[in-house]
Amino acid sequence: METQFQSALEQLRASSRARDDEAVAKIIKDLEVTTVEAGEWPVGFFNGLEELLKDQSFLSLRNSWNLLYFINNNWEQLSPGDQKQLRRVLADAFDKYGDWMGAFVTSEILGEHYADETTLAILTDLGKSARLPARAAVPHGLETLAKVTQQESVRGLALNELQELQKSDSEEVRQEALVSLKKLGQ
Repeated sequence: METQFQSALEQLRASSRARDDEAVAKIIKDLEVTTVEAGEWPVGFFNGLEELLKDQSFLSLRNSWNLLYFINNNWEQLSPGDQKQLRRVLADAFDKYGDWMGAFVTSEILGEHYADETTLAILTDLGKSARLPARAAVPHGLETLAKVTQQESVRGLALNELQELQKSDSEEVRQEALVSLKKLGQ
């Protein structure tokens, strides 16, 4: 089984070099099946996934966001150390995906799995600095964080940040902030 995981990483790297978007989606779909069959990822597999999330060439592929979806679907495979490390990698890659879904899935992962003040600060920064159209996914992350967090103070700050994003110079960001606020009953 371990060789199937390593082979998949090699195939993803090769797809990146060949600029083969369709192969990326298929390889990741096959990885889902391999993970179910194996029951767990082999030692070191996450490191290979992390390398891909740091590879600008891979991220620029239209289907690279499928890797985020795969990681989110298999969250239980990540050790606490992997999870901690992943937050920074996700923030750094936020606006580098070849499709807006990369930023959308990233914002959801950040809001859902890291619903704390550190993520609030990351999303606040991305709401100011991320390139469009990725920046328009920040309100979704703040909305998710506000729904998930157990800390009332963090929820309040997320709502305040959504209200600030309604003043953005980007119409798209303003609209997404409005949608998120409505979903949160604001």
